[in-house]
Amino acid sequence: MARRSFLVGTATAATAAALTALPRPSARAAPGKSVAIFGAGIAGLTAAHELVDRGFSVTVYERKALGGKARSIPVPNSGATPLPAEHGFRFFPGFYRNVTDTMRRIPFPGNARGTWDNLTRATSYLHSGLGRADLTIPLPFPLPTVPNPITPKAFIESVTTVFQTLFRLPPFEAVYAAQKLAVYVTSSTERKLGQWENMTWEDYIGAGHKSPEYNRYLADGIIRNLAASKSRDASAHSIGLVGEASVWSILMFGNDTDGKGFDRVLNGPTSSQWLDPWVDHLRNQGVTFFIGQALSRLSPNGHHIESATVTDAFGIPHQVQADYYISAIPCEKLAAVLTPDVIAADPHLANVAQLRTEWMNGLMFYLKKRVDVTKGHANYVDSGWAITSISEEQFWKRSLSTYGDGTVKDCLSAIISDWTTPGNFNGKSARDCTPEEIAREAWAQIKAHLNDTDKVLDDSMLHSWFLDPAIIDSGTPNVRNDEPLFIQDPGSWNRRPSATTAIDNLFLAGEWIKTDQNVTTMEGANEGGRYAANGVLQASGYSGELVKVVELFQAPWWAVLKKADRSRYQKGWAHALDIFDPRRP
Repeated sequence: MARRSFLVGTATAATAAALTALPRPSARAAPGKSVAIFGAGIAGLTAAHELVDRGFSVTVYERKALGGKARSIPVPNSGATPLPAEHGFRFFPGFYRNVTDTMRRIPFPGNARGTWDNLTRATSYLHSGLGRADLTIPLPFPLPTVPNPITPKAFIESVTTVFQTLFRLPPFEAVYAAQKLAVYVTSSTERKLGQWENMTWEDYIGAGHKSPEYNRYLADGIIRNLAASKSRDASAHSIGLVGEASVWSILMFGNDTDGKGFDRVLNGPTSSQWLDPWVDHLRNQGVTFFIGQALSRLSPNGHHIESATVTDAFGIPHQVQADYYISAIPCEKLAAVLTPDVIAADPHLANVAQLRTEWMNGLMFYLKKRVDVTKGHANYVDSGWAITSISEEQFWKRSLSTYGDGTVKDCLSAIISDWTTPGNFNGKSARDCTPEEIAREAWAQIKAHLNDTDKVLDDSMLHSWFLDPAIIDSGTPNVRNDEPLFIQDPGSWNRRPSATTAIDNLFLAGEWIKTDQNVTTMEGANEGGRYAANGVLQASGYSGELVKVVELFQAPWWAVLKKADRSRYQKGWAHALDIFDPRRP
């Protein structure tokens, strides 16, 4: 197993000198039009984009790197043009419509529709089992695709695994699953937020009373790969919402107007194809960026922020003054700087510390030959570590052989979504493993899934590997994750704040605030940035058009049933279709 080194960022003395004299946004802006944004992930960049387009002076302060968790990461010591890595592969479902609107407004050389034209279509999804035939689903389903991802071998395996499941899944469980899915899509908003939001997906689908085959598909086998969640932790509403949106998108309802179907991916590294052009565009529009500046203090005077403090890499504090402040940093980072005086100004902010995060981090396997595992994403459904992956070379315009030492032909970009469950082969959780053990076990799990019916991967193909450097001190008692993901555990909706706070010039942006998307996604982060920008616009008395937020598709054919359910819920009655006992044998 090849080794990899950690990415280490250092600040120079010259950088430190430059950071001690941060200009105040208000010194350059028209009165009442300066905005300080903390965090340069998708949410922060979105808010900056919308506000600078409307004439505001915007300064962005970022602790770590522009682009946040979506950025590409150069692999150190991998060549003059470093191999690109990532916190986790990018995925743009068809129901993403806000972030893709932003992408169309980011210029990119040769593209008529900006960075949006750098999206390309994935045409299949692989549901790979351990010791089982694999299921390949064409996208969009069931319409034919060009090129057709269903080879004769994939067709035979898909039919085989469907029949294996039919024979192993008790008939009542299939009926029960269909009934629970029907209950969710026909539930009123009031029931979704009042009942399903407050129970786990595991309890909602009765996973504790069902067969392993049932759980394999409807419990942890699928949903833990969607949003760094386990069925026993995630709220039924959050999983139901993203599941419903995914189904409609696969069936071509509620999608972005692009004709690219459900699964879209970038045609190269995220930073070069999207984030770097975005930052360049914002700079050209007048946005100022300061990197290595972490929000460390908000200083309120009653219900108004008088100033903020950022701290640089040397621990030196700098005061920031603006008319409006947007926190676009992760929830756990904001919780650490919410002092009693800030919470006194808005008591609901105390709930930010109660929000939960989980680990969901990338592991890149660089290969000496191109291996198209499938024409899209692969889910290793029996993986103890909930691993998913995508083969990058088939989608990229620039070959991976032009990076590194020239011998890398593909990147199997994987994500580990479960860091606490024992591995299939070493019996250890990913949190308890050294980086080398993580790579060895993940590689073994992927090989076991893919090679059980045919030889797809072997060790001779492996060039090297790279683990997301957000995982720090792996294999020690001090292991920690510098960039975890927010998860939607039961009841979290009521703990999540809105973009507008009780403090008249403080606004929040991110996927963890209340958004229509609800689940941790780039789309949710973009929504959060739009809501925060609208908060600034309304507080400033802006008379122009507010930022548009496109909400998820709602199937009109369920409207009558949802109306009836609203009445039942208000009377304290169960949903009309919720009639089966999950404990029935």
